[in-house]
Amino acid sequence: MNSRRHSYLITLGHVCTDINQGALPAMLPFLIVAYDLSYTLAAVIMLANSVVSAIIQPLFGFLGDKVDRPWFMSLGILLAACGVSAMGFFSSYTLIVVCALVTGVGVALFHPEGGKLANVVAGEKKGTGVSNFSVGGNLGIGIGPIIATFAIVTWGMQGTIVFMIPAIFAAVVLLTQNKAFRRLTVIENERILEADAVQRTDDWVGFSKLTAVNICRSIVGNAFMVFIPLYWMGVLGQSQELGALMLTVYSLGGAVAAFFGGRIADRFGFKRMIILSTALLAPLILLFVLTSSVVVATILVMFCGLALSFAFAPMVVMGQLYLPNRLGFASGVSLGVVVSVGGIAAPGIGRIGDIWSLSVSMAVVCAIAFLAFGISLSLLTGRNAHDGIGVREVPESANEKKS
Repeated sequence: MNSRRHSYLITLGHVCTDINQGALPAMLPFLIVAYDLSYTLAAVIMLANSVVSAIIQPLFGFLGDKVDRPWFMSLGILLAACGVSAMGFFSSYTLIVVCALVTGVGVALFHPEGGKLANVVAGEKKGTGVSNFSVGGNLGIGIGPIIATFAIVTWGMQGTIVFMIPAIFAAVVLLTQNKAFRRLTVIENERILEADAVQRTDDWVGFSKLTAVNICRSIVGNAFMVFIPLYWMGVLGQSQELGALMLTVYSLGGAVAAFFGGRIADRFGFKRMIILSTALLAPLILLFVLTSSVVVATILVMFCGLALSFAFAPMVVMGQLYLPNRLGFASGVSLGVVVSVGGIAAPGIGRIGDIWSLSVSMAVVCAIAFLAFGISLSLLTGRNAHDGIGVREVPESANEKKS
């Protein structure tokens, strides 16, 4: 069953949630200037946001697998916006960190249930459905810096209150569809069970390999989100506003890739897309580290966003295919925990920048990207060694049982 309307509504919710995720790193240069923060302290703000998501997001996913809770999405959107909006009203570093924690809780609430429902309403075209969902995240992260920069420049730090407007709208719209989402989940579960119950075998080994690749990818992605504005200021000598704009260039490039990534993977295979994406990413980052041209750096940032996001939807779908009995948990890990791990690593990368330089920090990020490519090749060995074209991929042990 494919409910296009509900797919778009979930995507809208993802946009309005991740607007706040995108705004947070864009606010860092303003906070650094206003309160004389070091790179490390700035990264700790992101760390606070990420740690809470890493801890509680699997729990919310687990709870969503036991009993459907579509209203988690609405509550998550509101909390995410409350954290970012309130951050503009405090000058205390401690309270700013608390606001980042609140935003992290909101994001943790939304993503497991949103990712699960994106899979449910997609029917058989899982890659396409999750691509639509991931585009919402990329658009939100891309729009967030624009809104944050405009609001802060125009009205000062308290201008962040504007983030409550889209949050309230999206939360109310999704809440009105609560019963419909529950009904669609029941229908999809019945369809899968009738088609082939053996397909619901969980493959934890394959899921672990995929998660390792995704963690490396997340560290790279978070490093770009945190340090691109700072890199534009500290290394390339550009303004705060231009640094924030680069986040939008990076994220919108990712949105284009996310839109096509799942659709291409539906046809040619999810694992192939993951390996191709990681193979392209590391050389692009290496070129970015070596260039001193603002124009070339801008082009490379856009292509890095493309390479990272081509694999996003395939990774989420593969995680759900590995754990078909735990869609919420798989979504919570793929959409939340691995992203949070990337945020947890940000202060370490920031510390490297404080001691040596941001150029050295980005060189470390490049090395992690090469590691992601190496681990991605392990997806082609052992159980589930086949490439996995389309959504009908099942573990080899399941095929043996059928025969």
